[in-house]
Amino acid sequence: MKRILFGGILCVLGVVSGCATITTGTSQSVTVVTEKDVSGASCELADRKGGKWYVNATPGTVSVRKGDGPMSIVCNKEGFKTASIMVEESVSGATLGNVLIGGGIGIFIDAMSGSAQRYPDEIIVWMKPENWSSEEEKVAWEEAKQAYEEKLATEKEALKKSQSAPFGS
Repeated sequence: MKRILFGGILCVLGVVSGCATITTGTSQSVTVVTEKDVSGASCELADRKGGKWYVNATPGTVSVRKGDGPMSIVCNKEGFKTASIMVEESVSGATLGNVLIGGGIGIFIDAMSGSAQRYPDEIIVWMKPENWSSEEEKVAWEEAKQAYEEKLATEKEALKKSQSAPFGS
């Protein structure tokens, strides 16, 4: 009787503990936007396991597989230099529920399926013109990009701190 009860508990934990796998799935939609005031760029997204997706014209949305990051994004448009960025994944919020409900089993299931990770919903790629109409335009573009990168770094640092904070903090 104890074996049946223990087996039943393990079975329920196994089903419930794959919380992010069940609630968020193994793929997600990401939108690629090109800045500054650039639209219509074509972009290729590629993960480290060889998965490839395409956005024919920015802004555009595509469904990608999670859990195979980081992802490189390369965008091209006539009149602009090829732009490329690397996008890391972060831990999906639903995965944290596994610590409370399913413990290690749920985290393992979510990590193996890819649902434990998540890309940003919107990815911004800055396209640099091949030629500038004025020095002021170039300076304004560089200042806007630098401000964006500083904001991104601040948000990334805040996210790291929130993910490493103990529960209840």
